[in-house]
Amino acid sequence: MGSTYVTSRGILSKVPDPPLERPATSTKAKSTGRMSPALCNVLGSLLIVAVAALALPLGLSRLMGYQMLGIVTSDMAPAIPGGSVIYVQPVDPADVQVDEVVAFRDGADVLVRRVVENQTEQGQLVTKGDALPAEDPQPMPYESLVGAVALTIPFAGSVVALYTGTAGKVCLALALACGIALNMQADRIRRERGARRRRGAWVTYTLMAVLALVFAGSAGVVAYINGQHKASAATYASASSAYTLAAEPIEGFDPTAVGQQEAPKHVDFAALTATNPDVVGWIYCPDTIIDYPVLRGETNDIYLRHDYTGEYNINGSIFVDSGNRGTFEDANTIVYGHHMSSGDMFACLDQWADQEFYEQHPVMWLLTPTQDYQVVLVSGHHVSAYSDMYRILPEHDEAFAQFLASARESSDFVPVEGADADPNANYVMLSTCAYIFDDARYVLHGELVPLPRTMGT
Repeated sequence: MGSTYVTSRGILSKVPDPPLERPATSTKAKSTGRMSPALCNVLGSLLIVAVAALALPLGLSRLMGYQMLGIVTSDMAPAIPGGSVIYVQPVDPADVQVDEVVAFRDGADVLVRRVVENQTEQGQLVTKGDALPAEDPQPMPYESLVGAVALTIPFAGSVVALYTGTAGKVCLALALACGIALNMQADRIRRERGARRRRGAWVTYTLMAVLALVFAGSAGVVAYINGQHKASAATYASASSAYTLAAEPIEGFDPTAVGQQEAPKHVDFAALTATNPDVVGWIYCPDTIIDYPVLRGETNDIYLRHDYTGEYNINGSIFVDSGNRGTFEDANTIVYGHHMSSGDMFACLDQWADQEFYEQHPVMWLLTPTQDYQVVLVSGHHVSAYSDMYRILPEHDEAFAQFLASARESSDFVPVEGADADPNANYVMLSTCAYIFDDARYVLHGELVPLPRTMGT
């Protein structure tokens, strides 16, 4: 119904009311409603596809009878570069052809080599690494054959290592759960359109809140872990500055050469042990991250997640097995350290699997309150966490001689001149986690060569 107005001439007239306009936000609201489930579907599907892309290479290979292995050395370069992933197919050893690449077990390790000769009458294969100068010293018996290498994916080992560990599997499971939840949320949004939308709104909001909490919690965990890494790095950098002192320069001194007569640094153990009496030494390797105090607790759990000051930190400490005496007088002393994603602690141990890296770092240094040692590295290889390598061996008996011989036979590197394994000497076995198979570890064996003390330390 129109309104009546008086014009300037006094004439009455009716002017129609303007048409009612719909709120401008209604179309936008509908558009947003259409976008919400679509966005959930896209994000959820991307998460599911990403998890499948990472998990399928491992799961599918097992279903098809293949074994997936990570290669850490460059023995078969350039055909199989270090850091590659290989798929191994079971084969009849008698059918293996010359020039075929095979994988076989050598003690606790799996080696990859090219076949030079198949000696069917003797039941063994003569093998050689492409990057090695000579054939392997011992032929490979048929019973140690794992299979033939059917496929190589260069440089994929670091990617596989991200999700083959426990933390990686948990992250994959969480990502998959989030992907499924997002797709379920999209379906629910669509079902609740119309009259039922308000009635079921609380379910939608609850699911969205749960998802938000999951992502916020994940971000919080990542931030916490990064904070712990930074705190640990700062703590140990401060310890090195406060308690260690570089040795006075000596003409011709080479801290990486076997047979040096002085340690490259000295430690104020009086002050350090006053901070924590559990400190039993200091381990150092030039040009690496390894520069840490060594501790020994009443149990192995104490310094698994505590730094040298006793404060909680996920990086933990470098520590001696509680079954050892802690004075490095046992025939073999086991020393543990985490393989941290930040690169700290013992994360670099598996780099000694590379011959060139080993030749640049053939020694470490272990300093203790009573004696300095040059740690001459004689062997490095992968083992299972349940290997006999983790036995406590205090005496230089037959069991220790066999242990040392097994370690040398399994070594990824050829020891440099002067790195001779003396069965009458004392050793350390440095151990950290590895990610080429479940419960894998990498260990380095080093002979403790006593050095004279200087500077009154």
